[in-house]
Amino acid sequence: RGGKANDSLKRFIQFLKDEGLWDNTAILMASDFGRSLNPNSGGGTDHGWGGNYFLAGGKVNGKKILGDFPSPLSPEHPNWIGR
Repeated sequence: RGGKANDSLKRFIQFLKDEGLWDNTAILMASDFGRSLNPNSGGGTDHGWGGNYFLAGGKVNGKKILGDFPSPLSPEHPNWIGR
């Protein structure tokens, strides 16, 4: 599924560039919650720690990750919940 979304986004961005609209466009993807990395007892996943976001656009000063990644993401980390 990710490949389809990536290809669609590439085509949309190219269209915006071809039309001269890319520098006046911002594309925001947001998820309202994350998911746990390991499956629960029913084989699914539970709500995780937070959402995922990305922003793209012709005037976006990108190539940055904002915030802190919990490292190491292991049982030794204070935010580890046991799954």
